[in-house]
This record gives sequence, C-alpha cells and structure tokens, in this order.
Amino acid sequence: MFSKTFTLARLRTAPMQQRVLQLHTARPLLFKASSPRALFGDEVPNPATVPLPAANRLKGSYHWMNERAVSLISLPLLATAFVYGSHPINDMLMGIVLPVHVYMMFEQVLTDYFHARRWPIVSRVLKYSLVAMAGLAMFGAWRINTTDVGLTNYCSRLWNANKKIKKEEQ
Repeated sequence: MFSKTFTLARLRTAPMQQRVLQLHTARPLLFKASSPRALFGDEVPNPATVPLPAANRLKGSYHWMNERAVSLISLPLLATAFVYGSHPINDMLMGIVLPVHVYMMFEQVLTDYFHARRWPIVSRVLKYSLVAMAGLAMFGAWRINTTDVGLTNYCSRLWNANKKIKKEEQ
C-alpha cells in the first residue's frame, strides 16, 4: 500500500484518500496455534475436571417456554386492570404473576453474567437474594391486596399522587 520511503511529512500533506492505513487488531500467530495449550499455556482447565451441571428438565427449552407463558399470562391481567379497574381476583393474580415474571427475567441475567462455574459463591449469593426478593415482593403484594386497596388502586394512587399534590398547592 505505502512504499518504505513514505515519511510522516508526506502523510501530513497527503490528501485524505491516501491516508488510509491498515488496522491491525490481533497478532497473526494467535489464530495459527493448533491447541488451546499453545495459546494459553498451563491455565487451560482439563475438560475432565470441569464439573458438568446436573440434568434438569426445568432448564433449557422448558425454561424458555415457561418464560413465554408467564409473559403471555401477564398481558391479559394488565389489560383487565386497565379496562375494568381494580378487582380482587385480578389483583391477587397480578401479585403472583408479576413477581414470578421479574424473577425469571433476573434469573436469566444472573445465569448469563454470573455463571456458577466462574463465580460459584457470588452466583449462589445472588441467586438466594433474588429468591428472597421475589418472595418479599409476593408477600408485599399479598399485604397490599388483603389489608389495603389492592394492587391496581395502589398503582393508580402512585400514578396520580403528583397531580393531587399540585391541586392541593393551588
């Protein structure tokens, strides 16, 4: 592309079309290695010593189908709350389905970013704290539904609280 006699002064004065330089992103020998040991040395784990996760029929495709089912169940519940307003059965179902939906989505985030093989202690702590938070969310939804106005009215009050404050100030 450039001759060996190409100098920096000529690069500064050259038009933009001639200033194109090659982009080198990696060492060429990195991709020519024949084995992982040649690339990483002795840090490569032996596949026989890496523990495999136990087979579980709730993981994998069943987990994906359960996530989609919970998402589909939550749509009519939310639509019913918007159209008809507060109803005790709908509020109780939302108090179960929405925390389960949030739990399943955050569980997937933890599985992707804090894998148990790489961070065994952190993964376990985050998993248990996620279960505890989902349980607390269900308990809080149950308390709002049984001793207060229900989830739909509660969310409506939160949504309109700023409007009430502005009316009272005037």
